Amino acid sequence: MRNVLLISAMFLGVAARLPAQQQAATPVVVAPSESGPPPWPIKVATIFGQNAIVSTQEGQKASAALNAKYAPKRDEFNRKQADLQTLRDQLKKSQATLSAAARDRLNQAIDAQNRELQRLSEDSQSALEDDEGAMMQQLGDKMLGVIHDYASRKGYAVVLDVSVPNGPVLWASPSVDITNDIVKLYDQVHPAGSAPPATPPQKK
Repeated sequence: MRNVLLISAMFLGVAARLPAQQQAATPVVVAPSESGPPPWPIKVATIFGQNAIVSTQEGQKASAALNAKYAPKRDEFNRKQADLQTLRDQLKKSQATLSAAARDRLNQAIDAQNRELQRLSEDSQSALEDDEGAMMQQLGDKMLGVIHDYASRKGYAVVLDVSVPNGPVLWASPSVDITNDIVKLYDQVHPAGSAPPATPPQKK
């Protein structure tokens, strides 16, 4: 949805320059135009792009597939985390009775287990982010086509993605939000029975 975000950023740049221009500029009185009526107001819409993608039937199906794919990794992480906690509890309970050599060995085992757990977490998170990025990119490209078609038929000049926290859109009326309409239209154009988005191979 890069095109939509670019439009939002452009509007932010204009808005940021307005106060300085208004203060520096000399007031100008513009005479009413006699050539005809003023142009129609520009129609602007907003959409929560990320929410729209994951709310579609395809998005929910792809998210469920990713959840199932990484369930074994989560289970492995939980087991290793429990093993690490067991070692820490053992050290805490037996610290007064263990020899210095035994304490060193236990501390080394804890450090090794902690490093392994951290490495597993980082690798799994990186792979998950790659897969999620591929899913969002593929579904986002398809959704962009749906948005273009919808906006053209409804006469919208601009559609702004407001899903990014602290983004360029400071406020928008809920009445111009087309998220639900786009989700419904997407599900009609791209039924959930179609093939799920491809994901990159796991990192070795």
